[in-house]
Amino acid sequence: MGGPLPRPYKSPKGPGLLAESTGHKTIVWLYTAVAGALCMTPLELPAQHSQEAEVPTIELQFTRVYNAPGTRLRFPSLSPDGRWIAFSTWGGENEMSLWLLPADGGEAIRLTQGGYDDQPVWFPSGDRIAFRSARPARGENGGTYVMSLPIDPETGRPAGPPRQVSVDECFAWLDVSPDGEWIAFSAWLAGRKSVLVVPSTGGTSRKVAEALTSRPVWSPDGKSIYFVVDRRLGEGEALVRVSADGETTDTVLTWPQDIGIFGYPESRFLLREISSGHQRNLPSMWEVATLDGRPLGRLEPPPAMRPSSFTPAGEILAVRSDMLAPLEVLPIDGGSPRRLNETRGTNEVLGWSADGQRVLFQTTLDGEDMLFFAPTDGGPMRQVRLPEEWLDRFPPVLSQNGHTLLYAAAGPDREAVSLKVLDLADGGTREITDSLFLPEEMPFELSGRGTAWGRDGEDFLYVERHTDRFELRASPPTGPSRLLRTFRGKLPDFIAVHEDRIAFEWGPMDRRSVMFARAEDDEPRALLTLRGYLEWVTWSPDGRRLAVTTYDMPPDGESPEPAELRVMEIDPSGEIVGEPTVLGTPDMVWWSPQWLPSGRGLLVSGNDGNIWRVSTEPEALPVAITADLPDPVWWSRISPDGRSIAYARNIFQGSSIWRVDLGDMLAGVAR
Repeated sequence: MGGPLPRPYKSPKGPGLLAESTGHKTIVWLYTAVAGALCMTPLELPAQHSQEAEVPTIELQFTRVYNAPGTRLRFPSLSPDGRWIAFSTWGGENEMSLWLLPADGGEAIRLTQGGYDDQPVWFPSGDRIAFRSARPARGENGGTYVMSLPIDPETGRPAGPPRQVSVDECFAWLDVSPDGEWIAFSAWLAGRKSVLVVPSTGGTSRKVAEALTSRPVWSPDGKSIYFVVDRRLGEGEALVRVSADGETTDTVLTWPQDIGIFGYPESRFLLREISSGHQRNLPSMWEVATLDGRPLGRLEPPPAMRPSSFTPAGEILAVRSDMLAPLEVLPIDGGSPRRLNETRGTNEVLGWSADGQRVLFQTTLDGEDMLFFAPTDGGPMRQVRLPEEWLDRFPPVLSQNGHTLLYAAAGPDREAVSLKVLDLADGGTREITDSLFLPEEMPFELSGRGTAWGRDGEDFLYVERHTDRFELRASPPTGPSRLLRTFRGKLPDFIAVHEDRIAFEWGPMDRRSVMFARAEDDEPRALLTLRGYLEWVTWSPDGRRLAVTTYDMPPDGESPEPAELRVMEIDPSGEIVGEPTVLGTPDMVWWSPQWLPSGRGLLVSGNDGNIWRVSTEPEALPVAITADLPDPVWWSRISPDGRSIAYARNIFQGSSIWRVDLGDMLAGVAR
């Protein structure tokens, strides 16, 4: 609920970060792949939640060892002897280089250049690194493969040329076994995501698992390989263990949010995400645990700092990125952007006033979340004060007339969440419900006509959770609320509402349908069914059409098809008219379709950092309306008249590598 936020969208088709997806063809498959769910049958264990009072908070100490203005640093990893830190830099599309840095700081040594070399992993001998590279695919399909590079441990310089290790493509991650004899890596095999193992000197790979995963990690004894898989969207992740010979598989634990596992030289621990704020320059909370799920302590890194690997000394190597996201407005039909606030910090656009003269946005000042109205003519901004702290995972929703604001707040019982309406004129509040369904990771997207997030006309939309059911409800700002539909057992991932008409996706992972129902007692019926995945179901402003993103799943052995944007005409009785129309969309991963108020097209976000206008006219080509901006725009909101978009432009300033000392928290864990 609340609509897609300007943060990386984790697709149920595979894990990945938006910022990591740009630049290389093979990473794009992290979002377009629709291979089936985990093809093994691991034991399903209940999600393991640690009690906050039982898990101590770790007092962190920080040492910055390297700073790189204007450069993206990635995947720092400490050598087994503790002398060197290997890392990669991202210089733009298809430009990745490997570097070595003295662990105590100093001048970095370039190891490779002029290609796509990424994610260095140390061998236990400390005289070689494995990495992912596009060198073997030059002039071909742009795939990446496992390679290795000898290193002089005394000088930190290459001791020979790079050597190809794998014949199969490595699409994301790799890890070296503790004895240095094998390399596990993620691959596409016969059109499905798999975990392969190859001799570290090169040779024939063998499959040990078929799974929707991107990162395999060897166990400390080398007898097993761990990897993380997505569960259903919003249900978090599972840590899976497979024996090195691929014979046995089991699910070790589940977690409602992200699980981070890191490879050699220290793979005895994992990180479990408690809360995430890094995309909005807010602190995140992580829990350190053993591989069997025993919690050791919690840590809260500074904003924009992401853990990358553990070290044998009980530290974490992390990368901190310096990002700015100023608020801007851009005419859709062409023109120059207008900046509405200063460039310090990051911002999040929440909505437009009814007259299109002001933009509501969320920003952080001195570590505190605040709401402001910014006039589009650049005039003074007015702060909007809420009478209590609101829950960040529920973005406030502005009413259609701009007079009220919907927000969520924690109730007296931590399990209860209240949904309230603030009158912006007199400051009064009204509680709509004290049973709002709001999990840590939102498992569904709820939109009204014209892709208004959390709102259909003047009605606010929300879901209540009861013991045996989910209730989809609508409430005008002054009440009362009314029941739209009851879902039992589970909730759809995507729900679209237009008055009393409801569309949603439903069905197993390999055969999804767009369902339609008119009223609470109306039996839903399928409008469109396909072998693949459906998402982002949304009504046009006039309620005559439905737009849906589809991913066709081809026959076994073939690569997944790119996403398509389909539009269906729906008659007053809820029947589909004719065949769905496939619109011309950019040839890349994209998401978050938003209808233009005229209904003559939609805006979509591309993984190239552009906002695209997609016309509903036949044969019309998509247009990148942010193509002239020097920095990426991942998401925007359309003005009420459809002439402008408001967005927070992402300006990258640089990054740095940090050593994070965890004290003696990990010292008592047996090796």
